[in-house]
Amino acid sequence: MPALDGNRVGEYFARPGTVASWWAPESGPLDFHYAAELQILEDPRWRVLDVGTGRGRFGVWFAQRGCRVSGVDLSPEMLEQARLSARRLGVEERFELSRGNAEDLAAFDAGGFDVVLCMELFDHLPRLERALREMRERLRPGGRMLFTYVPSESLYGLLGNAYRGLRRRRNETEPMISRTYGHREIRAQLERSGLVLERLWGIGVLCLNAQTRLFAGSRLSRWLLALARAEARRHPYYENPLLARLGAHALGLARPAER
Repeated sequence: MPALDGNRVGEYFARPGTVASWWAPESGPLDFHYAAELQILEDPRWRVLDVGTGRGRFGVWFAQRGCRVSGVDLSPEMLEQARLSARRLGVEERFELSRGNAEDLAAFDAGGFDVVLCMELFDHLPRLERALREMRERLRPGGRMLFTYVPSESLYGLLGNAYRGLRRRRNETEPMISRTYGHREIRAQLERSGLVLERLWGIGVLCLNAQTRLFAGSRLSRWLLALARAEARRHPYYENPLLARLGAHALGLARPAER
């Protein structure tokens, strides 16, 4: 898997008219798929750091349940969308937003958070281990980190890597803004960063086209969406370790290792 170019990834996500034009997990056709990420959570009362908050869907969810949330993102457009969501739902006083980079979280108190979220972001981080160390430092003893990634072993990951490879061959100068990770690599990177994986869930084993802008409006896209919806009605998420690693997204829960 080719490495991500840190400068080009950062430029892409900070530029207007990029991520905000295609990332809409709450309102897109796969809203049911991303909603499953919230179903494992209990009703919390925590201090939360939402790294890569995007449109603020997780930050808002926690703020609605009484948490104090700090959200950080590279994209000014996404931060504005998060502010609008927080204002619309009446939680702006509990949801503080700022622009920043996952690889430099020095603006946030070390050991100051019960929960650190990193949802749908691992795949876009050029230096994942550096970001993980930053997030680990923000957790208090006994805190938890919740994250997602696209497993290389999954059907969706395999198809996505094939697609990226074809695009790369057609245009070698095109920046690669996402990648997948094998389960062993994720576990190893967590451990090197001072984190221990506690649990793993899988979401959407049969969700083969989580990038809905591919084949948009085609008969193939409609068929894949119907397949994914049928699966989600029966299995919103999987707890079996093998199936968790085969989901279009893996959802992990980690804790700080003892020092």
